[in-house]
Amino acid sequence: MKSRKSFSLMFAAIILIQGCGTGPEGSEQASRAYLAGEYDKWMSGQDNEAATFKARLQSQVNPISYEIRSVVPDQPDPLAIAKSENLTKDWKEWPAYRFNVVYGSISRAGTPLEQVATYTLTWNAFEKKWYVKDRN
Repeated sequence: MKSRKSFSLMFAAIILIQGCGTGPEGSEQASRAYLAGEYDKWMSGQDNEAATFKARLQSQVNPISYEIRSVVPDQPDPLAIAKSENLTKDWKEWPAYRFNVVYGSISRAGTPLEQVATYTLTWNAFEKKWYVKDRN
């Protein structure tokens, strides 16, 4: 009984230390969490920002897996705005990251298929929102 309680306390402590795992606003950690969430939505067939233009054009089936292979700083996208009046003068200082993601799916013929997608994620500091741009 004592070991169960110790395990439960240790598990709760780990969760508290890790928090949500999203990191500070605009951070690389937050961008990773955001893109992973969008891929999870894509995999489950929900509306998302990760589905590539090519995948939509070709009516590809949803991915069954994904792996973020690399993340590097990138130039912010000036189109990372909901309305043009929301483009503030400091937009060039907004955090942005370039992602390379390998995602797997099953082709219509039933064979495994792996593809690489490249994105730029820009944190719009004014709107407090991530914008995803498919770079393929």
